[in-house]
Amino acid sequence: MSYQYPYGQQQVIYQSVIKQPSNGMAVTALVLGIVAMVFGIWIPIPVLGLFMMFVAFLPAILAVVFGHVGLRNAARSGVGRGGSIAGLVLGYVVIALAVGTTALWIIAGAASSSTTVVA
Repeated sequence: MSYQYPYGQQQVIYQSVIKQPSNGMAVTALVLGIVAMVFGIWIPIPVLGLFMMFVAFLPAILAVVFGHVGLRNAARSGVGRGGSIAGLVLGYVVIALAVGTTALWIIAGAASSSTTVVA
């Protein structure tokens, strides 16, 4: 017994899926910038900030590096410029916060150790 299709042979249609261009470096810069900012918020707190500075500094540096590479890729492909810039800004803000807080700690330490003795 053979079964026949009521409308004839089924025809298979193949469609090619076109992948949208992406910029992985820009996405990586944005994610690392957000991670650095989440940890970097805690830097000004005296005891916790010393630990968080080391935790936040590496993702901030990597966000800046990946942000610059992502900007270069965005110039070629036209995709990911916003994510690259956001990663750069977040990375640079955390680096500035870490350097500024360290400078303030050094100044405060020097001011507190230089006491004048009145005779």
